[in-house]
Amino acid sequence: MRLSVYSLSAADKSPAEVAALARRYGAHGVEWWCRQKGHVDLDSLLPTATEAGKITRDHGLEVAGLAPYFRLDPMDYVKRILEAADALGAPNVRCHSLGYPGDAPYRELMRRFRAWLEPVIELCRKQGLRLVVEQHHYCIGCTPNACRELVEGLPPKHVGVIYDPGNALWEGWTAPQYAVDVLGDYLAHVHVKTCRPNPNVQSMPRGRTVPLEGVALKDGDIDWKDVLKCLRAAGYAGWLSLEALDARPSEQKISEDIPYLRGVLETP
Repeated sequence: MRLSVYSLSAADKSPAEVAALARRYGAHGVEWWCRQKGHVDLDSLLPTATEAGKITRDHGLEVAGLAPYFRLDPMDYVKRILEAADALGAPNVRCHSLGYPGDAPYRELMRRFRAWLEPVIELCRKQGLRLVVEQHHYCIGCTPNACRELVEGLPPKHVGVIYDPGNALWEGWTAPQYAVDVLGDYLAHVHVKTCRPNPNVQSMPRGRTVPLEGVALKDGDIDWKDVLKCLRAAGYAGWLSLEALDARPSEQKISEDIPYLRGVLETP
């Protein structure tokens, strides 16, 4: 398994500064944030993607992926994103499933997303890319089972799931061994972050009564040694991408969490 930094973890830094921090603290790659004014900027997509790819390579790192926030977007827009992924040198492109506000039946939302997903996967196949659907709270793909249902029957070479134990905490919890087993060949990427209960903050998970806050990996409510043990047992050899979105300064997040994760990874 290889370690990357999702560049949104250091949103206040330039692409070159993100890459330098990733390299300094022992990561192997960068997963690039793609939004308006992101490190890969939607308003200047190909130039910023090309530049981010060059910066990554110049720092002796690999591109772990491109992370736009798209779902049910028009095919012309999807093609632009995939072209940027190619310019960046990304092996995969993130997407989100549909949100679940409760005003439309789950099955209808699943049908709509799947109808959009299938032609996108064909575009990915033609470009040699893999689309990865993030397991994310408050979405129809909020659990490993739901994510598996979203992609079931599609070619795992070109579509997969981002397993995110940190997001799982916001929905309750799913045991890592179960999650990894359910995802099977569709396990494509892993996001690394954590949180813990704190009655003094406002981040209340929907439908629950205990607020949560994002914290350093060593302080949170996820046993990363157990998560990595389950991934290793399943033969997972992909990216572990630090998505630290808590309130610590950017360099502190990377300087604390990447070495911590390296230590856990190197522990038998």
